[in-house]
Amino acid sequence: MNRFLSLTGLLALGLMLAGCNGVSNPPSTTPPQPPSTKGQIFTSAEDAPVSSVVAFNITINSITLNNSSTTVQVLSTPTAVDFGRLIGLRSLLGFNTVAAGTYTSATFTFAASKPAPSINYVDLTTKPPSIGTATGTLSSPTVTVSFPTAAPLVVGSNGMAGLHMDFDLRKSLAMDGSGNLIINNGTIAVTPVVDVMAVSASSDLGQITEFTGNVVSVNTAGNSFVMQGPYGFQETIDVNSSTSYNGSNSLSSLVTNGIVAVEGTVQADGSILASGVEQITTDKAFISGRILAVSPGPVVTMFVGEELGASATLPVDSVYTVDLSTVSAYDICFIDNWVTNELFGAKSLVVGQRIFVGGTYMSNVFTPAMVSLRRQGVVGSLVPSSVNITSGNQGNFQMQNDALMSYSAGGPFTVYTGAKTVFVNVAGLTGLQSASAANLIARGLVFYDPKTNKPIVWAGRVRVLP
Repeated sequence: MNRFLSLTGLLALGLMLAGCNGVSNPPSTTPPQPPSTKGQIFTSAEDAPVSSVVAFNITINSITLNNSSTTVQVLSTPTAVDFGRLIGLRSLLGFNTVAAGTYTSATFTFAASKPAPSINYVDLTTKPPSIGTATGTLSSPTVTVSFPTAAPLVVGSNGMAGLHMDFDLRKSLAMDGSGNLIINNGTIAVTPVVDVMAVSASSDLGQITEFTGNVVSVNTAGNSFVMQGPYGFQETIDVNSSTSYNGSNSLSSLVTNGIVAVEGTVQADGSILASGVEQITTDKAFISGRILAVSPGPVVTMFVGEELGASATLPVDSVYTVDLSTVSAYDICFIDNWVTNELFGAKSLVVGQRIFVGGTYMSNVFTPAMVSLRRQGVVGSLVPSSVNITSGNQGNFQMQNDALMSYSAGGPFTVYTGAKTVFVNVAGLTGLQSASAANLIARGLVFYDPKTNKPIVWAGRVRVLP
C-alpha cells in the first residue's frame, strides 16, 4: 500500500469495507417455539459519560420490571458493572424469562457498601496524566424509572423484548459549574440517574457491541462455542457463514481458555448470534484500557480497565507500563482487510486510544503478543462552526473537552463521519451544523494522524446528549 494515500482515505475505505459502525444482523436460525404465557427479556447497558471518568464501578443487586399489578425480576444476581468503560458501547448483562405483559417502569437496586461504588478519574495536573481514585457515596441505593409513556416495555407471549439501561454519569456524579468532579476527602456524591428504553434485539440500541471473555468449549459441528462472559455467567455464541474473524482464525481455531471479543445479536434462547469474533490470545491473559503515555519502543503506559489471567500482577483499575517492542501482531476491532496494517501498528499508538493487549502470563510476568485497537466513545462539546460536509453524512467536525483526547490533541480534535455513520438525536451532519453548541458522544475508532501527530476519530455513531 502506498504511504502517500491519505490516512482519511484509508479510513474511509477500510471502515466502509468492514462496516465498523456497528454490528450486522445475520438471520437467526432459531426454530419457532410453541405458544407460551411467558416471554424472554435481555438486559443491556451503556453509559452517558463524564469525560474525565475512566472507570465507574457499581454493583447492581437487582433489576425489576413493574406495572400496576405485577413485579418481575430480570436481574437477581448481584452484578458488578464498570459503566465508565461502556461509553457508547453496549454489553449484555443478563437474560431471563418473565410473565408476558406491559411494563411501565423499572426499579434498580445498587450496592451502597461492600462494595461501595468506586470511581477512577484522569488527573491532568501531572505529566503524563495520572489516575485518581475516589469512593462513591449513594444518595439512595434504589431508583425507579418510568419508560416513556408512549413506549412501555411489552413482553409478548413466547416473544422477546429488551431492556436497555443508560447510567447517566453526567447527571449522577457531583460536579461544579465547570464540569469538574467535586471530591471531598476521597469521596464523590452519587445520585443515580438511569434512563431506560424498550428495545428489540435487531435495533441499534439492542445490538451487543462489547462482550469479552475466555472460551469454555467449542462445538464445531453445532457452529457454536461457549464463553465465560464478563458478568459472571456463561454465554453460548452461535456463528454462521456471515460471521467474520480476525486474521486466519475460524471457529475451529478457537481454543479453550483463549480470550475472545464478540459482537452480535441476542437470540430468543438467550444466545448471541455473532457477526464478529476476534481471538485476542490463545492464552488466558489480556489487559485492556486507555493509553496515558507512549514512549519510544513503543512502551505504553495505560490504565487497566479490564484483565483476565493476570490479576496477581495487573489488577483492574491500576496503571501499568508495558513494553510492546517485541509485538508484531496488530489488528483493529473486527476489521480484517488489506488496509488494517496501514491504519494501525507500532507507530500508530497515541494517548487516548483504547487497546486490548493479549499475551501470556507465567511466573507473575505478563508477556504481550498482540495489540488490538478497540472501539470507544469520546465525549465532549461540538466546536462551533466546525462542521464540514462533503456529501450527505460524509464529512467531519471538531470536538473539545474530552479529558484525554483534548490533552493528546492539545485542544480540539477532529471526528470523521461517513455514509454509514448513525446519528442519534440529530438529523445527520446537516442537523449538527445547525446545532451550534451541543454535547456529544462519538463512538468509533481513535487513530493517530502522522501529518498532525494528533489523534483523530472515525465515528460509526454520533449521539447528541440531551
